[in-house]
Amino acid sequence: MRFVVKATVAVGISFVLFYLMQVLFGGTHCFDCGSKVGFPFSYMQEGTYASHGRFIWLGFVGDFAIPLGITTAATWVLSRKRFSN
Repeated sequence: MRFVVKATVAVGISFVLFYLMQVLFGGTHCFDCGSKVGFPFSYMQEGTYASHGRFIWLGFVGDFAIPLGITTAATWVLSRKRFSN
């Protein structure tokens, strides 16, 4: 049961970190410029009037894997430190 709670907290914090990464470092959005969105990997390319936008799944998975790895490592380190005392 503790593992499920820790995993749920880690995924929740990952969503928050993912959102903050995109808001703080994601770049500007514009109409009809075809810019790519995402930090550090592009997960979406906005369309122009002549073309459609597209969603880049590999970039989305990469962008989400970074905060998930950070929160999982932090949870693991903090739980190890607490139980080692």
